Amino acid sequence: MMETLINITIQDILTKREDILPFFLRKKSKFEGWLKFELALSIESGLKMDNVEVETKNEHNKCRCDISFSFKDVIYRIELKTSNTNWKTPGVISSRKGISKNIKSIINDAKKLNCPNGIVSFVLFPIPLNNDSWKKYIKRISEETEIHIDESHCTLLEVNVDAQNKCNLLICSFRSKNYTEKVQMAAVNSDFAQ
Repeated sequence: MMETLINITIQDILTKREDILPFFLRKKSKFEGWLKFELALSIESGLKMDNVEVETKNEHNKCRCDISFSFKDVIYRIELKTSNTNWKTPGVISSRKGISKNIKSIINDAKKLNCPNGIVSFVLFPIPLNNDSWKKYIKRISEETEIHIDESHCTLLEVNVDAQNKCNLLICSFRSKNYTEKVQMAAVNSDFAQ
């Protein structure tokens, strides 16, 4: 499944560039822009996909997606997020800013993508070691998008924050769906009921 391949590719990028991650982690700085171009490059040169583009318009619903590419005449679109948490993590500045807006942004991206070959990928960070609080957010995303998402869509990656401290990053990728079809089917069913 393409979303699994994208998830593995993101994990590979973050593992290979673990030297740069502490700069983002210590201040909980989002790194979506950097990761977007690294991922596009890996999709094109590493995975050998065709027609790789960044910030492309989706003809289906006229929204922009972060990355698009094709494989065997199928066009895939990726929405990418890096979402920071407010969980206390050694070596990382404290923050009281909640993560609810970040989670809602992931949900909104899944709905905005609105296509069967859309892939939503996100990195949730920092996560303290031995902390599974992230599971409730995966459940929330799954419920609010009406897309089956579970731990099999996720990878925990342990990384260095500094010389003394480590944390986890959660990488999660899942297939979007076409919400328009559901609305159209509801309209058709309502017509038959009359």
